[in-house]
Amino acid sequence: MKKIILFILCMGFGLSAGSWFVLNLQQPPEEERFKDGQVIARHVGISVSNTAAIEELVKQLPFSEALTAVSVEGTSVKMTYEPAEKEQADWTGSNGKTVRSAGASFLESRLSKLIMHQTLALFLSVSDLSELQIRYTDTFSDVTFETDRQRIEDYTPRDIERATSSATRFNRVVVEDYVLVGSRRSVFFKKFQDALQILPSN
Repeated sequence: MKKIILFILCMGFGLSAGSWFVLNLQQPPEEERFKDGQVIARHVGISVSNTAAIEELVKQLPFSEALTAVSVEGTSVKMTYEPAEKEQADWTGSNGKTVRSAGASFLESRLSKLIMHQTLALFLSVSDLSELQIRYTDTFSDVTFETDRQRIEDYTPRDIERATSSATRFNRVVVEDYVLVGSRRSVFFKKFQDALQILPSN
């Protein structure tokens, strides 16, 4: 009887481990998930007045499984992300504490990459987008990033101005050469330091 119980337990463990392994094989590496040039190229030139198209675009951007709200008001777009509790450390690098924007862990976090990626992707592809707000909330932090087209145009390096001309170019220039490069994320968040507000969660 004990051998049968032990056998059943071992089978259950083996199946669970196998399922975990298969799921992780199906999930691309985090950095690869930002390479969504095909999505951006398909939506280049859409108008913010086309609410359905804007919502479709936002929902196809990286890590949309944590997207809880998207709204279009005039020529402004607002997005809210709220990940599952077990994923919060991956998002912020804060490991159970309020996010610190000045810390190296934030600049290396998924959240910093997502803010930079989503901001550049939307302003480069939606020509009449005037303002963007990205909000992130979890158990410990309430983060809001808010900027407008003029500030983005003042920041945008010349080599990414036409990066939406093809999916390959967007992935290579915007993602690989900017979003995924720590020093360039640092420059981005220094430039938009006052656009980032971080508060403890209520």
